[in-house]
Amino acid sequence: MDEKIQLEYEFKLYKTVILFKIKLCSETISNLEECCETVIIPNQHHVLSLDIKDGIFVNNFFKYCIVNASFHNLQSIILRDILIELVVVPLFHLRLLPNLLSLTLICHLLFPKDIKELNYEYDDINETNISLPAGILHQQFSTIECFVINHECTFDELIFILCHTPQLRHLICGNLLKTDQNVEDEQIPTLSYLKHIRIDCCYLDFNDFERFIKKVSPQLQRLRIKSNFKKAYLDADRWERLITNYIPHLDTLIYNCYQHNFMIYEDRSLHLIINQFSSPFWVNKGWIFEIFIDCRIIHFSIHSSKKTCFDFDEKKETIMTHPKSNNLVIQLKIHSFTSDPKRNQSLIDNYKFMFIQIIEMLPHLVSLHILPIPIIQNNDDILHRVSLKNKITKVKLEKITEIEQNSKKELQNLIDTKYLLNNYTMKLIGHNIILQLH
Repeated sequence: MDEKIQLEYEFKLYKTVILFKIKLCSETISNLEECCETVIIPNQHHVLSLDIKDGIFVNNFFKYCIVNASFHNLQSIILRDILIELVVVPLFHLRLLPNLLSLTLICHLLFPKDIKELNYEYDDINETNISLPAGILHQQFSTIECFVINHECTFDELIFILCHTPQLRHLICGNLLKTDQNVEDEQIPTLSYLKHIRIDCCYLDFNDFERFIKKVSPQLQRLRIKSNFKKAYLDADRWERLITNYIPHLDTLIYNCYQHNFMIYEDRSLHLIINQFSSPFWVNKGWIFEIFIDCRIIHFSIHSSKKTCFDFDEKKETIMTHPKSNNLVIQLKIHSFTSDPKRNQSLIDNYKFMFIQIIEMLPHLVSLHILPIPIIQNNDDILHRVSLKNKITKVKLEKITEIEQNSKKELQNLIDTKYLLNNYTMKLIGHNIILQLH
């Protein structure tokens, strides 16, 4: 009797543990009907995920295999390259699945109401409008909790989607575009469960972005956004008011933008923008504002604190970092060093004045991180003027190779002969040269 009970227990355990992740495509399966009859249907209660490629193949699969509540362990479905006119058939069956958590359709956007997550991708770059079924306004709200739109989406289309996803918790949007339609504040829904928003490329003016954030979720905890360059997005005081008054639970802010225009280096208000991000609000949040200059492209970012100034311990000879600092960082990076000395010198000559110009326009800079770039043989008057104005106390030169070894010596000679720095130490630690003032 005990042996029988044990065998039944082991059989039930076996039945419970074995779950299948099934991938189907026409290249690997010659007889889909036979596959459904001999493999999938007999094990339908063990299927955890389905990944089906090719629109016609998808359509035939649902002819041979009715996906219904018997697939009670099925949590994830991916239907690839499905034709829009063939979407209705699978969706009709998928709405009956009791535990479906994720549905990815690579086609026009459609979604049933009883799923937790939806990923949307579209391959045709010539057709960018999101298409929703006309009757959706009269349907029940969706229970989607995670929504990924890997595609361009206009502001009004996003608002329309959010109005039908009141239980949304995670939102990822590829390109969020401006809209010709006027979106009123009262049209923007408030989603009480929404905690995470990521927008990979935001083309909205900050006014519209601000209106959206003010309404969409007071419980927002994580916000990640990239935008094209707009000065309003770099207004620290405006960010502070938005976060303090409307999304006070925000604990992670990641913002990035960049500008190709070289003339931005001549903007004398840039140092004022930077200084706003050193207020107590930003320090207490542990967020810093960073500028990264890569040749003629200037990158701006707001993110959690990371190492922003550099020291070295005389005994341990290791780089010491300060994880929570309001010091500002500017990184100047020049690529394309080659084995040809003439080409390298030409590159250096083209950018050495830009380096001095950057230092001059940021008089309150306190920490400087430089990737391989010689800064020698500059104009004496400019160097003298810069040395009097800037407040740099810590400098890190990173990854100096043999090509730059001579430049290291000339840099030290330049500092000494032009009296740029007083009472400093230059030391090689690994591949880093650490320059520290005492």
